[in-house]
Amino acid sequence: MAEIFIKYNPYKLETIVRIDGERVADNSELNVGDKRLQEWVEDLPMLLQEECNEDSFYLTFQGTLMDFEDLQESVEEAKAKGIMINLTHIPAKEVAHMELAIEEVFDEIIHGPIDELKTKDLQDAFKKALNSEFEITVVATMSAGKSTLINALLQRKIMPSSQEACTATIARIKDTDDQEFYAVAYDEHGNKITSVNDVKLEDMASLNADEKVSTIHIEGDIPFTSNEEMSLVLIDTPGPNNSRNENHLKTTFKNLDESSKALVLYILNATQLGVNDDSKLLDAVANSMKVGGKQSKDRYLFVVNKIDNFRKGDDDVQQSLEKVRKYLGDRDIHNPNLFPAAALPALDIRELMKNSDTIDEDLEDEILMTARKLNRNQQLHLENYATLTYSTKKKIFDRLDQVGDNDIMNLETALIHSGIPAIEETIKLYVEKYARTAKIKNVVDTFHKKLESSRAFEETKNAIAKNTEKHEQIRHQIAMIEEKLNSGEEAKKFKGKIDVLDIMPEVKDETKKVLRQQQKEMDKFLTGTIDQEFTRHEAETFINNLSNHANQSQAKLATELEKLIDTKLVKTAMHLLEEYKNKIVSLIDGLETEEIFLEPFQLISSEIDFSQEKSRIMEAAKYTERVKVGEKQIRNSERQGFFGFLKFWKPKYVTEDVYENREKIKAQVIADEYVVLIQEHERTLAKSIELHAKEELKKLKFDYNRKFETVDQLLRDKLNELTQFTEDADTVQLLIEVSKQKLEWLEKIERKVNNIIEIEEVAYAFK
Repeated sequence: MAEIFIKYNPYKLETIVRIDGERVADNSELNVGDKRLQEWVEDLPMLLQEECNEDSFYLTFQGTLMDFEDLQESVEEAKAKGIMINLTHIPAKEVAHMELAIEEVFDEIIHGPIDELKTKDLQDAFKKALNSEFEITVVATMSAGKSTLINALLQRKIMPSSQEACTATIARIKDTDDQEFYAVAYDEHGNKITSVNDVKLEDMASLNADEKVSTIHIEGDIPFTSNEEMSLVLIDTPGPNNSRNENHLKTTFKNLDESSKALVLYILNATQLGVNDDSKLLDAVANSMKVGGKQSKDRYLFVVNKIDNFRKGDDDVQQSLEKVRKYLGDRDIHNPNLFPAAALPALDIRELMKNSDTIDEDLEDEILMTARKLNRNQQLHLENYATLTYSTKKKIFDRLDQVGDNDIMNLETALIHSGIPAIEETIKLYVEKYARTAKIKNVVDTFHKKLESSRAFEETKNAIAKNTEKHEQIRHQIAMIEEKLNSGEEAKKFKGKIDVLDIMPEVKDETKKVLRQQQKEMDKFLTGTIDQEFTRHEAETFINNLSNHANQSQAKLATELEKLIDTKLVKTAMHLLEEYKNKIVSLIDGLETEEIFLEPFQLISSEIDFSQEKSRIMEAAKYTERVKVGEKQIRNSERQGFFGFLKFWKPKYVTEDVYENREKIKAQVIADEYVVLIQEHERTLAKSIELHAKEELKKLKFDYNRKFETVDQLLRDKLNELTQFTEDADTVQLLIEVSKQKLEWLEKIERKVNNIIEIEEVAYAFK
């Protein structure tokens, strides 16, 4: 039986794999490089089987508890394939330890002897990395209880949840641990409209109803987490059919895209599956989950809400969840993370626990009855059905043990059974596993870049000072470099290289591909409807469905093209950096350029205004058809008059068919008219995108030219400082002593920085 050792460091994205004491070969499939464990852990048992040609293994894993639990899950699933793995865990340093060490090192850096490490820019970069935000996008189908669930997480009623007040804006709720909530409302152009202190439910309802308001930024306490660990941001998005403008839908699709790292709460109504308004959103989810391994799957939490609403004789919880699995499976979403929930009871229970003195007596009785129902009915102990890791499940059941499970009126127990605490614990686990480890890596990388630059400069000073016989030559070289830097000729050459850079041909080609794909999706949507004829009511339903499909398609198109252009611009920015490095690489070591940051840009497009076109298209598609609707008895005309009276053998009454004109509306004409509108809008959107890409490229070139001028000046300052090391012997000796002390300090700090994200590889014994 092969003995496997795996050491995985999530802070360095470094994996070591040994089989029977020997590291795996560079060309082995088990050599996973700098991938996250979640990208390869599901394949690990099969990879071991192929590598060793065995079905049983001893596996020792050194790493964090969270990563070990993912490995446990993979090992458990491998049993069904006949692969048996005996698993042992060697613990590693956890996230909280790392964050404390980072703060200590940073404090030492800003109080150290290197002036360039004390700059405001570095301090701002550190604070930004350490206090970074983590977004959680909340998406829901119609009437799924999205606002109620957000209120349950916030432990207060702040988001309007009535059917009439369903979300039409984007609300961005940032955790600041402040008990009072503060809100600022903006229009679609980002202009501030108003702000509200101590925000209440009625304030949010008013802002949501205001047609001028596009987004609302809110700050306050998200109680189940602390902003000292990570600033969570809940993004409450409008439903697919209720967005106030196209940018809202675009935000939703952008956060569902595989390139996004946002956690997604996708809320489904347990009593109303299969609505049409979520088909494109689920398509986007399915595509995203296919890329990136387990992390892509982990970032989607499917909350099955209102599962407590079934009456006796209806589906039970397990049957309902199986229906959800099938519903998602039919859309190519397999093994989803399901979390059954009763959001409204959870919210009411939390309101009663916090404000028992102010709640109406009748409402209190109603809440207590709901709590009793959750406690008494074993089937409604929803935490038992949630997709939880071992450690998360243990936390939930430890809470149950602490509060006791005997009193059927116990509110804390009922709250746990509502499923909401299970969702909260899973969010915290995801943040710790992915966001906080990534944050630590980013901060340490920032330290490394700055420290390496400073060390290279100090080493250059020492090298110059020690080569006393070459001081004249070095002064001459510095003068030559300064002359080149000050020369307009060098700047002109470099500017010429920047000016010829052009991304537009690639953008146009890619845009055409995306537009062709959009047309295929529209054709697929219309399949089977073209030959139909509708009544006016049926035609209006068809047009509304077509409108919703088109609006979601436009948002998806905008998202894909924005990502395309962003990729091209980043590629261009990297090329500019490379050109600049090539320009000065021979001048001085240790040149360091700050990380690229591109602000997200807004695509210039507006939602198709179907309301103005509906009447015209309906009239164009309408025609009148004479249809028999019944029969009636009328006097026989042949029995009229004198001679008619004599025709006694003829009946007095005869049957006559009754006809009326019926309005019919052709689906083909509606489809043809709408497709023309959609294609026209898409062409306009594509033109706008191309124009915007040109402007962004122009801005990028301007910004980088300006940045490079700043770095040129920094280089001049460093060259001037280096010149001092070629002065008289006494001055040089003093400078060498200072530089030596700085180098010793830098080496000590670098060791501390390296140790922050190190998990020691301890000796291990084969079984």
